[in-house]
Amino acid sequence: MSNTAAQGLPTPPPNLRESQLRAAVAERDEVIAQQSQQLVQLQSTVNELSEQLQRLKDQVLEAQRKRFGQSSERGRYLQEDLFHPLEAPIPEQDEEEAAAQAPTKRRKTQPPRGRRALPPELPRETMRYDYDDETRAQLEAQNGGPLEEIGVDVTETLEYAPGHLYVKRHEVPKYAIRGDQGERTIVSPPRPSPPIPGAQVGASLLAHTVISKFADHLPLNRISQQLARDGYDVPRQRLCDYVLLSASVLAPLADLIRQDALASPVLHSDDTTVPQLEKGRRQTRTCRLWLYLGRGREDGIIPVFYDYTTNRSQEGPLAHLRDYQGYLQADAYAGYLNAERIQAALVWCACWSHARRPFEKIARKHKQRGRVHLIMKLITAIYQVESRLRRQGINDPELIRQERQRRTVPILKRLRRLLDRILPSLPPRGEFAGAIRYTLNHWQALLRFTEDGRLEPDNNRGERALRGVCVSRKNWNFTGSENGGHALAILLTLLETCKQNGVNPRHYLIDVLERIQDHPANRLHELLPYHWAPLAQSCGEHASPD
Repeated sequence: MSNTAAQGLPTPPPNLRESQLRAAVAERDEVIAQQSQQLVQLQSTVNELSEQLQRLKDQVLEAQRKRFGQSSERGRYLQEDLFHPLEAPIPEQDEEEAAAQAPTKRRKTQPPRGRRALPPELPRETMRYDYDDETRAQLEAQNGGPLEEIGVDVTETLEYAPGHLYVKRHEVPKYAIRGDQGERTIVSPPRPSPPIPGAQVGASLLAHTVISKFADHLPLNRISQQLARDGYDVPRQRLCDYVLLSASVLAPLADLIRQDALASPVLHSDDTTVPQLEKGRRQTRTCRLWLYLGRGREDGIIPVFYDYTTNRSQEGPLAHLRDYQGYLQADAYAGYLNAERIQAALVWCACWSHARRPFEKIARKHKQRGRVHLIMKLITAIYQVESRLRRQGINDPELIRQERQRRTVPILKRLRRLLDRILPSLPPRGEFAGAIRYTLNHWQALLRFTEDGRLEPDNNRGERALRGVCVSRKNWNFTGSENGGHALAILLTLLETCKQNGVNPRHYLIDVLERIQDHPANRLHELLPYHWAPLAQSCGEHASPD
């Protein structure tokens, strides 16, 4: 019966059934298209997230490699303050004297406390300052007979010789001279001014403190412990004052070195971070220490100057480079590039070490040889040319330029063709593409070392001059104030200039600290490390504990 009812239903027209099918198919196609578009978007998101994940993994691996891996590019005890923050430190005030000056009740019978006497068990060396023969003869003629010595002014300073402390006695005799009418006049011969007026410290101990801290990378508390073992306890705070005062005495020499560095035809520059304590903040402030190393001078000297700034603003380097004329070898910091735009006579030369490092990081991750290894091979060939020139003893700038034009320029041309061919096939946000773009963006600056034999392919010389700061920073952790940072720059200027010019820093500092207070201001250039000639045996060289 149901079949009979079904047979009685009306049959839809054929054209209506066809239109419905077409609408259903169109709707299905539209849904498929939307789903396909969503799949494409999701796949793009997945790819982007995958690249981001890979970049984060690479950053973690790179951080682990820097901390635990090989550092070569081949193949909480915190010191309270590094430098005393006071503007005018008191060199001879230790903890006992500070406690004595505190507003506490004191018995009337207690005698006043003065400067702590140097231990009598320390060996003594006597230095007597007297008139020369000519002056003595004139005074004796005026006196009508031999001079009458009526006393001696004695001043003791603490000195240091390698391995032991000793005391130097400075004796200045006093003579009485009778005048024409019988009156007596007291006269004394002059004595050289001390390195730090009023301080109970000699030049040798100042030099030892400075060298131990900035050349041997020892914090002041360890230096204080060392001196205590050698026979006398010098508080760490007093050593802080000695460092600040030594820097203020030597500051004019550092400024002369700066002038010589900026007068050099080739200037290397780089910077590194230095943490600094700041009042009102629990965290340290990240400051900067800038290096300026001059080369290529006709007299052969190598002046090295350091500058300290509280930030990485361009004003720091521009203050020195605004009037500089010559080649500047440095990284691609914006301040250096702006200096080239401001000063037409400044020519910036890029660093091949900075261009090479990203490729080296990528090559470390890929064990199988590929395109990045070919790039590294060509860059290595550039340095092989430089090594061959050094082995052959070629030092003439013109001969070096000719060899680079003949051997290095063809390698650079091949490298440029390879980079241009690889870049279009790489993901634009990839690490490999970024390394190639950095090299191509600074290509002309990277080629400049082939134009002048005085130039070097990289700024490694400047980076090596900052390496000691990085080692020291792990020991003394931070500077205590901005004044301490400037003192750091001044003392590093003298020490690194001595190192670059083959001068013994201990002998130099002892002699210069003994002479600089009485040296004519218009002849201070005679005390620069590359012009220095000692007048006498340095203090402390012949002292013995016997």
